[in-house]
Amino acid sequence: MKGYWYIKLLFVVSGIMLFVVSCGKDPTFVQGDYIYENDDFTRVDNINGIIIHWADDMEISEEQKNVIRDLVANMVRVDGGTFLMGAQSTDAQGNNYDSDAQDNECPVHEVLLNDYYIGKFEITQREWAVIMGHNLGWSDLYGRGDDMPAYNVSWEAAITFAERLSAMTGLSFRLPTEAQWEYAARGASYTQYYRFSGSDDVDNVAWHNGNAGGTLHSVGEKMPNELGLCDMSGSLWEWCADSYGPYSADSSQDPCVVSGNPYVLRGGSWTYLPNYCRVTCRDSYDGNAVSISVGFRVSLVNN
Repeated sequence: MKGYWYIKLLFVVSGIMLFVVSCGKDPTFVQGDYIYENDDFTRVDNINGIIIHWADDMEISEEQKNVIRDLVANMVRVDGGTFLMGAQSTDAQGNNYDSDAQDNECPVHEVLLNDYYIGKFEITQREWAVIMGHNLGWSDLYGRGDDMPAYNVSWEAAITFAERLSAMTGLSFRLPTEAQWEYAARGASYTQYYRFSGSDDVDNVAWHNGNAGGTLHSVGEKMPNELGLCDMSGSLWEWCADSYGPYSADSSQDPCVVSGNPYVLRGGSWTYLPNYCRVTCRDSYDGNAVSISVGFRVSLVNN
């Protein structure tokens, strides 16, 4: 019932004060967005249609707030829908045929997803450092800078980052499920059925070991896909929420199985061959391990 009382108030000061007087309150208001809960008003940020309710019991610096505001502004809404997940290499006339498809990418199966948001970019080194208060041993050898994607991130650490964001904002940040990741990488309902995320030419959309020059690159330098998402192919392998396992042929809705190591990686990386950047390619990794080839992006369910 708490969400029922959320109200967007965009009043000039005089209008707000009239309302406050009628409620027997006399706080100092500034123009902006508020929620009404627990018989009081709380200032919130409304960004990109997403309401951030800053935690009262956490010390959140203005720098952290600014980083989170920018991160939320770059969350892309994905309208839910049904799609065929995976690929197969045995029937050229069949669904999701790809001559390079591996055994772990099939069987092709139907998935229904509800609406969600996903980050336009991989989490950057600045975002990680500001939110978590430390870096992860990034070096100039592999790529270091505010706009570089954060690598050396374990699955456990990525989960902790999402949980910390959630605690700070009152939102539901998490890792994308494998199905959410693939649907978004394909361009969701805007898909053009490219092999890579946004193009059939891997060099248009991905940093891989044939074009990266032996180093990471800043996020967003390559073309986005149909949803405006960058680096879903190449750059870094990205953690998904799911434990790694074989696909079922059965249809499912919002599937996600978390049963322990190993966990799913998607998207390929700057250290791998171009074929690993295909939207259906899957890999796995120990959730406690780190790598110069592995990072993540966050998703969000806006309740």
